[in-house]
Amino acid sequence: MNISTSAGTSSRWGTVGQVLTGLVAASALLAAVTAVSDVTAADHATLVVQTWRMYGLFLCGGMFALLALRPRVHGAVWALMIANKAALTVTTVAYSTHGGIAEATKTVGWDGTLTVVLIAAFVMCRANSESRS
Repeated sequence: MNISTSAGTSSRWGTVGQVLTGLVAASALLAAVTAVSDVTAADHATLVVQTWRMYGLFLCGGMFALLALRPRVHGAVWALMIANKAALTVTTVAYSTHGGIAEATKTVGWDGTLTVVLIAAFVMCRANSESRS
């Protein structure tokens, strides 16, 4: 295999990684926008938690957008975001084993999938970065 083919393939993987991360950013931002209605409908007992969740979704959306735009610059951000989503997945798996905990099963599915997609996107973007070195 010649170098140009290898670099071209790697560049395609990097592009796929960036597109995946862009989709993750868009989904987080969409979730944040839909969380606005959760905040406006929240009672006094859950208002702070719903607001915190909404702001967290906007923050994640913004961080994912940074990663999509400049994936080779923000290595520490990749690590933090992947660790956050993996920790949330592991924690909600533990909650699911107890049963009866609201949103646990749904969170395992969403954040578990998100963790896998982020790891795949990171590996793709990293492979693209290493081919340029």
